[in-house]
Amino acid sequence: MTDNKGRVIDIAQPARRVIALAPHITENLFAIGAGEYIKGVVSHSDYPAAALDIPVVGDSQSFNLEAIIALKPDLVVAWAGGNPTLPLQRLEQLGIPVYYSDPKVFTDIPYNLRALGQLLQRPEAETQAQLFEQRLATLQQRFSHGAKLRVFYQLWHQPLMTVNHSQMIDQVIRLCGGENPFAGHREVVPRLGVESVLLTDPQVILTGANAPDDWMQQWQAWPELAASRYNQFYRLNEDLLYRPTLRLLEGAQQMCKALQRAREVVEPH
Repeated sequence: MTDNKGRVIDIAQPARRVIALAPHITENLFAIGAGEYIKGVVSHSDYPAAALDIPVVGDSQSFNLEAIIALKPDLVVAWAGGNPTLPLQRLEQLGIPVYYSDPKVFTDIPYNLRALGQLLQRPEAETQAQLFEQRLATLQQRFSHGAKLRVFYQLWHQPLMTVNHSQMIDQVIRLCGGENPFAGHREVVPRLGVESVLLTDPQVILTGANAPDDWMQQWQAWPELAASRYNQFYRLNEDLLYRPTLRLLEGAQQMCKALQRAREVVEPH
């Protein structure tokens, strides 16, 4: 199989001792019925609940190479966008195959499911990949053609942070018929001043459920802001939006419904 770095991974037999070096990888392996083969995970691998029983070998930024080797893996599934490269090269030098998973666009998710399904010989992977594609097509048909709304996604409140076009949240915003005014920003996670947001005059402001309860008040202090004028503020379940897994479409549906409600208020009837 070809991974998300364009490298061909060839193993002699189905992998049965797997290390998953990002929470989304753990979740996707469980989704294809391969949870029993995961022998090590990184911190925050908390879904499904069974993942909490698997030994932790570090976090996605720093993991214990010795602990991984001691688990005798026949496959390591790494996160190209977050894991350090040098320890992974060391594992490959020891003859342990490394598959890089780094979904950037919606189509990467079913691709990863199918690739992992091949490497572990799990026929359920094709079913799950098709399910994702069908649900995505349904959401696109239902929501992507609505009147465009200017949407600011508040990734964090202090400092004020958002996302550019390279993040999956931006694609969800577009799927739901929204426009991210910071999509073209050169930084992946732009840090902003309040003035920058006010200049774009978003009609809807979204944030995660981990935001403080009074998060809206800083925006309501600017009554001329479109989102304040129409009172269009929504908190979403960030666990469903930040991980490129099957559950991403649950998060997308949540956002799309919020924007649909906003259209009923913001757009004239």
